[in-house]
Amino acid sequence: MQPLGLLLAALFGTTALAVPTSVDHTYSDLARRDLDTNKFIDAVLDWFPGQMAVQDACTLIGAGETFLGKAFGIVPTANSNGCADVTIVFARGTCDPGNVGVLAGPSFFGAVAQSLGGRTLNVQGVAYPASVSGYLNADKAAGQTMAQIVRDTRKACPSTKIVISGYSQGGLAVHNAADALGGDMSNVSAAVIFGDPMSHQPVSNIDPSNTHIVCHSGDSICDQGAIVLPTHLTYAIDAASSAAWLLPKIS
Repeated sequence: MQPLGLLLAALFGTTALAVPTSVDHTYSDLARRDLDTNKFIDAVLDWFPGQMAVQDACTLIGAGETFLGKAFGIVPTANSNGCADVTIVFARGTCDPGNVGVLAGPSFFGAVAQSLGGRTLNVQGVAYPASVSGYLNADKAAGQTMAQIVRDTRKACPSTKIVISGYSQGGLAVHNAADALGGDMSNVSAAVIFGDPMSHQPVSNIDPSNTHIVCHSGDSICDQGAIVLPTHLTYAIDAASSAAWLLPKIS
């Protein structure tokens, strides 16, 4: 992968629907909020420019996510508490706040919660710097951390269905976690990635039928390109369809 393409892919892990996610909320309650996805997408596109310069990316992302988080009531941190029927381990994009970010993860979590009916959902964000320098240095620490969370979750909650997921740089963490887990990937029910800069490479150690990689037409990041366009900022519209794909994998 070209370094500049990798850098931009890392920088713009920034879209999703507005559903709060933290240990202080239950996901069934979040799903009932019925927030307007289109309104949120419009706000994202109004805030972020069609193209962002590398040197401005973190400032824009930080300011944008702070504004959108307050406007839509999104909590950027999710820490699982006890055992649930389903556990999503999620890695945010570069410069995203908290451990799941404001833009990418919460929409997916809310859609999954809504699809589960009476079953329960936990989300655990991956704590890692999500820095540009770490990404440029091909730091695999996020993948190692995600892999350890999977192992710890399986040990503590042997009956939970585990899903590994991420957005943009978080997608790289999913790929690296799968490599690190090796045979322990048998404990993972599915992998879901949005705006994956490694979209042309399979997630290792898992059947491809249990992998869901979402890339929009024209999203140059998914082709390892150097330009971030609005198509990379609108993955919130894929939350419901991705949850529908996931449901039979975790039933």
